[in-house]
Amino acid sequence: MSTSLPSYLKIHCADHETDRVAESQVESEAKWEQTELAVQATSVLINAAAKKGSDQVDQVLADALLATDATAAAVYLLDDATEQLNTRFVFGMLPAHRLGTSRPLRGARGDLEAMVQGTFTMQDLPANRMDQHSIPEPFASAICLCLNGTELPIGTLWLYSNAPHAFDEKATAAARLAATDICHTLVSLHRLSSPANGSSAPASARGRDLIDEENAAPDFDADRFVEAMEPLPGHTPPAIDDAPSAMHEWEKQISDWQCDTLPLGTRLARDWMVDGMVESPLAVAQSWHHWDVLPDGILAIAMCQFGHAWAPQGDLGDTLDATVARAALQAHLGYRHTPQEALMRTLHSLLQVRDAAIDESGRPSLSLLYAHVDPQSGRAAISSIGQWSSLIASPQGYRSLNLDRAATIAAEEIPGELPIMSHETTLLDGEALLVTSAQWMGIASEAPPLTPRLDETIRRDGIDHDSESVRHQIGASLQKAMMEGERSPLAALRRHTASIPLNRERAALALLHQANPIS
Repeated sequence: MSTSLPSYLKIHCADHETDRVAESQVESEAKWEQTELAVQATSVLINAAAKKGSDQVDQVLADALLATDATAAAVYLLDDATEQLNTRFVFGMLPAHRLGTSRPLRGARGDLEAMVQGTFTMQDLPANRMDQHSIPEPFASAICLCLNGTELPIGTLWLYSNAPHAFDEKATAAARLAATDICHTLVSLHRLSSPANGSSAPASARGRDLIDEENAAPDFDADRFVEAMEPLPGHTPPAIDDAPSAMHEWEKQISDWQCDTLPLGTRLARDWMVDGMVESPLAVAQSWHHWDVLPDGILAIAMCQFGHAWAPQGDLGDTLDATVARAALQAHLGYRHTPQEALMRTLHSLLQVRDAAIDESGRPSLSLLYAHVDPQSGRAAISSIGQWSSLIASPQGYRSLNLDRAATIAAEEIPGELPIMSHETTLLDGEALLVTSAQWMGIASEAPPLTPRLDETIRRDGIDHDSESVRHQIGASLQKAMMEGERSPLAALRRHTASIPLNRERAALALLHQANPIS
């Protein structure tokens, strides 16, 4: 049996007498049905619980109107796909043409603002028609509040007013209490309508096939729904089963993004070919390369390797630092900076974003190389930081650039000076510049253990003969391929490493100067 509303609540009903008469003629079953849908328990909620819940929500909305001096109220709840906002409760307005209607969440700026901020107030709307934030009803002012579950919003509560006044702090606090009370009311309805209480078919089930309890769909879990509506428990919740699959999906998306942003091998200018490669055992690669033609016609090439050293499991912090470095470097490409100046500005940007990206010795959390090449003269200016392996090969032989020499700096000199190394060389016709990640893409570090005599030799002269041996092997392979007319140095490099297990990432970039290509 329903209870009549207090007399003071009647002043908040519809303004016109015809509206009040029409509202009183709306069948109660329609309101009960919307209550059933609001709590998403159509298979367990009984008629009495729905009627009681409808009266309770009406009471909360009436109290909210009185406390905030508003005119009408409505509750909109999200559907399962979180794409539509369905009208479940209205008070102070004609419900016949409103209950059960829906509107898209996309474009509902007022609701979205409330879901982000918790509370969003709109006032003096007739004087500011261009900033109505998609208010659902034509009123002069409104306040929208988010109805929160445990982690995600489940809908919004709107309080409307005919007067273009501002909702003060007391009114906003009362509205927040009303929103909390509505959430608690929906939770209590679930507790009252559990299957153990002998529930009967809901009103909304008319016209549908009734399902026996033993044949009911097992995918609805009322306890889990109630748990999602209530505050978090004191203990740490168990890990979500879908987390690993979500991580794999994120890794795939990042990997696809990396592939989409890497440039393809191309003729960068007349007589100049450029190509790059990244082969990684990880889902998210730990390197990138880039090239471009600057406004003055100079060729620009860049390459980056994440982290101080190879991390078998990868490092998300290093990956984000490298992404910041790429954005900063590309932002500086259009200016007339030398490679050293561009590298310095990039590292300063990296330091501003995250202090820990550069340690106390001045060593950044990545290796970065940037070079300018004059396509007319072949003159190349190369600046680098970190560890690199490099050589220049031609049909006549090969020579090293010594980009892998380490450099350190005193901590008090940061950030004025950073351990950036600069080199200048000339790429003659028929020569190719090859730059790879540290230790020749890790090939040198994966060689068999050194013999005692060779280990003693390294300690005596300071030269890593194992790395030198790999450099000679790669240089000889490139020289032979170029003598045979090979125009892709990286193809020869891939053939050389084809039989070596991919235990760590291999990144390389090659720039070929060939004025008279062999047909």
